[in-house]
Amino acid sequence: MALITLYTVLIAVVAMSLLSLSFKKLRSTKVKLPPGPYGLPLVGYLPFLGRNIHQTFMELANIYGPIYKLSIGQKLFVLISCPTLAKEVVRDHDITFANRNPTIAALAFSFGGKDIAFTPYGPEWRMLRRIFVHEMQSNANLDAFYALRRNQVKKSIKDVYGKNGTTIDVGMLAYSTVINMITSMFWGGTLEGDIGANINAQFRDAVSELLIIWGKPNISDFFPFLASFDIQGIQGDMKRASRWIEKIFDFVIDQRNKNNTKISNKDFRFPLGVQRS
Repeated sequence: MALITLYTVLIAVVAMSLLSLSFKKLRSTKVKLPPGPYGLPLVGYLPFLGRNIHQTFMELANIYGPIYKLSIGQKLFVLISCPTLAKEVVRDHDITFANRNPTIAALAFSFGGKDIAFTPYGPEWRMLRRIFVHEMQSNANLDAFYALRRNQVKKSIKDVYGKNGTTIDVGMLAYSTVINMITSMFWGGTLEGDIGANINAQFRDAVSELLIIWGKPNISDFFPFLASFDIQGIQGDMKRASRWIEKIFDFVIDQRNKNNTKISNKDFRFPLGVQRS
């Protein structure tokens, strides 16, 4: 009973402290926020979201207008729901709204947000964009991989033809085709046979697991003070999935290094125009 009483007192103290900080933050803010529902203390509107979040957002837009605020946990969101405002955000003032607020899973996958998707807009982001878009994904590079992409599409068509009269999961077929095209460009189509099939299958499974983890709701994203506890294990799961993908890349790079003098195929490790040492 003494322990229960102590825990109750501690929880009450923490709750009152957080509530006090929230009120102070609201009083100190000088930004005029749009209207929106109040929600509950500490948790905000989180208990009322339901399963069909898009429907809830549209219902709130019908009440509060095309732009409104919504508190979810300790995070404050501003939602827009009309084409005119969307144009203002994503095109007219895109630099102002360019930065992202990565989730715990995204931070675990991107080494703390150190990639093109989550790096804040600035010199570092522009450097990453130049490498990723203008060099790795240049028209010349993509044209060099045309044969690899065409071969993968042919294999998929042949697979469909061989299953004539049976049920085909079109979504999985398209997903597998895209993943196979990506892996072919990653390692230049040089991993063929059983080794190539095994690596491609592992990469496909690793990416699928990563996407599943990425899409899971995480309470730590709405209550940052819980992040260090990783209550749902999402951060740990994402780190394991990331290490799985890193091991696949390490294996492929080692194979390419071993056969470096014998391979002439281009891939993303040796993009078009980059000379091998």
